[in-house]
Amino acid sequence: MLETPRPEKEAILCFLREQKIPFQLFSHPVTDDLEEKKKNDLAAGVTDAVHCKNLVLANRQKTRFFLLTMPYGKRFRTGPVSRQMANGRLNFAEPEILRDVLHTASGKVSPLELIFDKDKRLEFFMDEDLKSAPRLCFHPADDTCTVVLEKEDFFDHFLRDIGVTVGFVTVPAEE
Repeated sequence: MLETPRPEKEAILCFLREQKIPFQLFSHPVTDDLEEKKKNDLAAGVTDAVHCKNLVLANRQKTRFFLLTMPYGKRFRTGPVSRQMANGRLNFAEPEILRDVLHTASGKVSPLELIFDKDKRLEFFMDEDLKSAPRLCFHPADDTCTVVLEKEDFFDHFLRDIGVTVGFVTVPAEE
């Protein structure tokens, strides 16, 4: 069966190549299970990589929007994170924001889609724990494949090239 072309995925991969940002790409079945993700990594020869969960959030007035990236295994609780972002209580953004700003849909969001946010409508935040991850895993607008980037390439090259600064928050671990 032929795969349906995904222009957003191709745009992301093209951007990475044009900017000479090294990455590894591998295909896999769709899964929301962390253990399955790790098995897929091993099958692709990926080690020491952290899978990320990505949430698009909005303030109550829907005037500010945020992309929060955190380790996949952590659970998001709005109260502690909202306070750190110096904002009122945050809610999940409407699907239109994902579509119109990031050109993606729920389950396929990642910081890689920030290349589509030309007007810089989203503020980008990451969990502090990701600073120490050697490699980061993201879906490139497609949940059937994963892009693996070295931490330095993501922070020092990718984010710089798209003109995005990152703020850091601490997403509390499960109690």
